[in-house]
Amino acid sequence: MGFKRFVTIVEVVVGITALAFVVALFANEPGGESGAQTSPGASIYAANCATCHGNAGQGGVGPVLAGKVVSKFPDAADQIAIVKDGRGGMPSFGGDLSDAQIAQVVEYTRTELGR
Repeated sequence: MGFKRFVTIVEVVVGITALAFVVALFANEPGGESGAQTSPGASIYAANCATCHGNAGQGGVGPVLAGKVVSKFPDAADQIAIVKDGRGGMPSFGGDLSDAQIAQVVEYTRTELGR
């Protein structure tokens, strides 16, 4: 009886964890609270980055960007390299976005994100 109860508890914990993960993904879907987006970088961010980093860069599955990205990457070229090549849990966007698009989204995260 004890082992069966343990398995049930584990199943419940795994189910709750999976549900929390799904809720976090949908809570960070692009196009939510940020309103009209004017720059090309904003559109690229919404389509490619907001699912993990949040509409306003508040983080979620990915780390917080708003108000932190410039201090973490004082040289924009370092940030561009990570967006292009990926690192750790960050996927590479070099095959999906042009160099110009990557530069636009990096500029957006450094100047407009989270205002």
